[in-house]
Order: sequence, then C-alpha cells, then structure tokens
Amino acid sequence: MSIKPRSSTRTAPRRIESVSDFVKHVVNWTSEGHRPAAFRGQSFHGWPTLPKIFRQDVGLYEHEKNAVRDLISVHPQEFRDDETMFDRLVRMQHFDLPTRLLDVTTNPLVALYFATAEHVDSGEPQNGKVQAFFVPQVRQRYYDSDRVSCMANLANLTANEKENIAKACQLPKAEFNDNEAVKRLLWFVRIEKPHFEPKIDPGDLRLPVFVKPKMSNRRIIAQSGAFIVYGTRRRPSGPDKDLRIRRVLIPAGKKAEIKRQLEFLGIHASSLFPEIDKAADFVLRKYTNGA
Repeated sequence: MSIKPRSSTRTAPRRIESVSDFVKHVVNWTSEGHRPAAFRGQSFHGWPTLPKIFRQDVGLYEHEKNAVRDLISVHPQEFRDDETMFDRLVRMQHFDLPTRLLDVTTNPLVALYFATAEHVDSGEPQNGKVQAFFVPQVRQRYYDSDRVSCMANLANLTANEKENIAKACQLPKAEFNDNEAVKRLLWFVRIEKPHFEPKIDPGDLRLPVFVKPKMSNRRIIAQSGAFIVYGTRRRPSGPDKDLRIRRVLIPAGKKAEIKRQLEFLGIHASSLFPEIDKAADFVLRKYTNGA
C-alpha cells in the first residue's frame, strides 16, 4: 500500500534553494512535540511513497516468493550469515531486488542528497522531494521484533496466500490464526523463532512499521539507513491516521548546486556508497567535470 498520511499541513510544500535553507527548515520540523523518525529523498516528486515491489509497473508482487528463492539459489554464500527473513530482504534491497522494504535514513542530509539526483520526464527535468516521517512509538520496531518477522515472512508466501491473509485480517484473532495461509506464515516465522506461538494479531500485518536494522553492512552505516516494512495491504484504503509526513520540494534547477554544497560537506557518492566502483566514479567526476 502507498502511504496516504494524515496531513500535518495543507500548505504547498516549501521549495528548497540551498543546503542552509534545508537545514533551517528541517530543524523546525516537529509534530505534536516529536521529531521525525526518518527521512526519504526521491529524485522525482511525483513518485508514490511505496516499496518498488508493490508498484504496478514493476509487476513483481505476484512472483515475490520465487524472486526471493531465485536470488538465494544463485548466490547462497551472500546470505549465509543472515539469520532472519528481514536480514535477507535487507541484503536483497542492497543488491537492487525490489522488496517490501522502503529505504529511509535517519540523516536528513542523506535524504537531501538522493533528492538531488537528476530525473527527466517527457524531456523535462523534474523536481525532487524530501519527506520526513513522524512515526508513533507503537509503529517503531527493532530488526528482531516478532511483528517484523511476521511481516517480512509474507515474502515467502504465494500471491494467493498473501491475498487470503489480507482478507482474513478482518476476522477475530483466534479465527485468523486458524486460517491455512496464516498457519503457513507461522511455519516460516517458527524457522526463525521456534517458540513463537500462533497468536498473530491481524492488525500487526496491515500497517507499515519503521524498523531499526542491524548496522551490519557498510552501506547501511554510511547512509544511516533504516527501513519501513510493509505487510498485507497492497493498495491504500484510506489515510494512515497514525503516520504524519512532511515534505519539501527540491527544484530541478537547484539540484546541481545543492549537490555541490553537500559534496563540500562530505555527503557524496563515495561516502554513501563505500563500494570501490562508486568511489572510482566519484574520483573520475571530480577530475573530469570539476566537481
């Protein structure tokens, strides 16, 4: 499901002209006294707030189970140290396989960097956006949470099983846990947590949850990375009343200058993507384009 947040303001998003302008604006971002839990930058302001696997143009949702197994089958050594399905989804996201995870960061400048990437549509450069997520504590979890395990393991189910569970979420808790597709989900969860009891709250599978991951790879560390994991609701059925989002626009004509300012502050491709090929590309641009 695309996040349709409860709007915290009805005014048009502010247009950001520089890094200093962004910082001045962000430090004042609060909602009912709370600071944002996470930020996300997108190069195109028109994209929905939605994991790529749920997008209709990608067409992978119905094949999620097979895609997961195919990648592990081809590169089992890459996943040998992963203890949970959430761990595996994080790694798959790292290798650009669409998953039910939405990348976010706890560093607003990192989000701003991603929003400065060029995006052209119909021959016209497009504005980017940075979003701030105000997530209530009841919707925040760590990587080893039972709720996160249940949501992540939906990726192991067939499209029919996922649809069955989505419909069963309207049932009372006991009846829900007696559903055959839910029992199948429970089987996968117990691989990770053998003593997990068949008492899944159907409400826990419906709404996205902010997850603090293990700082287990260099890219997550470099990007102050975190994730929002999605469950059964593929399509929005109304506003998410507990989740507030604020946003600013990054004008297409200001992207290059803002990106140069961020690079001066140490926020650039080489620092955010510590792999050597990214560092090499940054060095090449530095000496060939005067970046």
